[in-house]
Amino acid sequence: MKRQVNLPVLVKRTRPTRPYLRIGEVAVRCRTHPGLVHRFVRLGLVDPVDTRGTPEQWLFENEAVPLIAKILRLRNELGVNYSGVGVVLDLLERINVLGNRIRELERGRY
Repeated sequence: MKRQVNLPVLVKRTRPTRPYLRIGEVAVRCRTHPGLVHRFVRLGLVDPVDTRGTPEQWLFENEAVPLIAKILRLRNELGVNYSGVGVVLDLLERINVLGNRIRELERGRY
């Protein structure tokens, strides 16, 4: 009987651990135009992770998709202007941070 030798298997990653999207892919997922995504970047509402090259080459995290969907909803359904959208997003983030902190403190007490 042949003896089996268990050798470690090396797995080469073919994709990064956090896949990034180009501006066109973000626009398709958000059902909008890449120019509007570019406008959101110029207004400081969305931050790409890499802005080297032309806007078509910019890279965004996957989290940009729900953020842009939220921006579009605030603008289109609630009529908030883009300056107001920035304020609302900041306030929502603060509420989220405070909610997380409250949950942490409640877990520590009980």
